[in-house]
Amino acid sequence: MILIPQRLFEDKQVSVILREGNTAILTKELDQAITQREAYVSNHVISIVLAGEQHIRTYDEEWIKIRENELVFIPRGLYYVSDLLPTKGSFKCLLFYFDDSLIHSFLAHSKVSEFSKKAIPSYLKLGAVPMMNQFAETLLLIYKNQQVNDKSLLPLKILELLHLINNLVPEQQLADFLFRLTLPKKRQIKDLMEKNYDKPLKIEDYAYLSGRSLSSFRRDFRTFYDTTPQQWLKDRRLEKALHLLAERDLSVTTLAYEVGYENTSYFIKEFKKKVGQSPKQYMLSKRNDQLLN
Repeated sequence: MILIPQRLFEDKQVSVILREGNTAILTKELDQAITQREAYVSNHVISIVLAGEQHIRTYDEEWIKIRENELVFIPRGLYYVSDLLPTKGSFKCLLFYFDDSLIHSFLAHSKVSEFSKKAIPSYLKLGAVPMMNQFAETLLLIYKNQQVNDKSLLPLKILELLHLINNLVPEQQLADFLFRLTLPKKRQIKDLMEKNYDKPLKIEDYAYLSGRSLSSFRRDFRTFYDTTPQQWLKDRRLEKALHLLAERDLSVTTLAYEVGYENTSYFIKEFKKKVGQSPKQYMLSKRNDQLLN
C-alpha cells in the first residue's frame, strides 16, 4: 500500500512538473504493467491517461476503467487497487493533486448559489475529449520540456483544468461534485476498521475515511470498542503478526509492512513489548520448538 502523492515524489518513473508541498502536477510513464497496486489518496487527484489504460477498484467495490485520453477525478481519502497497463509498449498519465483550498477557490467564483442535496457520484469520469488532450499536451510542452518551474502558476493551472472540466459536463454537475467532497459521508467504524486496520494509516486518516472529525471518531470508536483507536490498532496489528508467523516465515521488514507498520524499528519495539521477544527471537524459538517436537 502506498500513500499518494507523497510516495510518487520518490518514484523514478514519475516526473514533477510543478509542486508546492503535496499540491502537484506530475507525469508517470511505464513500459511494463504495474498490477494490484494498493494506494491511499491523501489529496484529490485528476488523472488524464495519455497512453495505455488504468483500471481501479475502490473501497466500495466500484470498478473504473480509464482508457487513453480519458480523465478521472478521484477524491481524497479513498482506498483503491490500481492496474497501470501499457498498450503499444507504454503507459503515461498526467496527474493533478490538490486540496480543499483550490476547491473553495473554484466554488467561490462559480455561478452556482445552491448545491444539490441528491446523491453525488463517488468519482467523476470524462470520455476522450480533444480539448482535454490539447490542454495536457500544451502543459507538458511548456512546463516539462522547457523546464518552467514557477510555483505561483501551479494553482492557476489546476483551476484552469477545473474550469475546462466544468465546461464539458452538464450544468452544475462539477460544482455539486466538488461541494460534496468537503462533506465526506459517514461510514460504519467497525466495517472500516476491520477491513483496514493493517494499513499504515494515522488515526487522522481513519477519522477522515469514516466521515468524522478526529474528536467524533475517537468518541464513536470508544462506544464501539471500549478502548482508544491507538490501543485497538496496536493489539490487532500485533495479533495479525503472530498469526502470520504461525503460518510462515517472513522477514521482519515484510512482517511489519503486512500488519501496517512502515517503521520497522517501531514495530520491533511494539512486538517485544507484547511478546517479550523480538520478532527474530520469536521465530527462532518457534523453529526450535518445532525441531524438539
